[in-house]
Amino acid sequence: METTYDVLASADVPAIWPGFFASRKQKAPKQVEVTGSQAADEGKRCILVVEDHDDTLRSMKMLLARLGYEVLAAENMTDALRISEEQHFDILLSDIGLPDGTGLELLRRLRAKRHIKALALSGFGMDEDVERSYEAGFADHLTKPVSIDRLQAAISQLEAESG
Repeated sequence: METTYDVLASADVPAIWPGFFASRKQKAPKQVEVTGSQAADEGKRCILVVEDHDDTLRSMKMLLARLGYEVLAAENMTDALRISEEQHFDILLSDIGLPDGTGLELLRRLRAKRHIKALALSGFGMDEDVERSYEAGFADHLTKPVSIDRLQAAISQLEAESG
C-alpha cells in the first residue's frame, strides 16, 4: 500500500479556510541550512539528488527532507561533480538522462575518486535500461514516477548493506 505524506505547511493553507485549518496555525521553528559535512558531523545521512527536471528535483528534495535526510541538489553532471568536491554525501540519487552527460558517466567519474553508494532514477524502465544501470554500479534502478515506498525501500536496502 502506498504511503502519503502531508506536504503542505500551515503557511500554505489558503486564506479562505482559516477556521478549517485553525489547529494547524502553529509556527514551525525556522530550519537552519545544513551542509553535507555538517550532516555527517550530526550523524544524519546526506543524499545528493541529481535531476534536471525542476518539479521532480523539488519534490525529491522535499520528500527526502521529510524522511529525515539532509539533501544536496544538482541539476546537471557539472554541478554534481562540483558539489562532490565541496560537500560530503552518503548516497547518490541520480537521473540517468542529464543535459551535460549521463548518470552512468557521473557515477563512473565519482567512483574514480571514492566509493559511492548510488541509486539510478529514470523515466526509462526497459530491461536494457535497468541492466545498464546495474552494470554502471547503481545498486538499484528506480523508474519514474517512483513511489515513496519504493524509494524508501531502496534507500533502506543501501543503508542496511553498509551497516
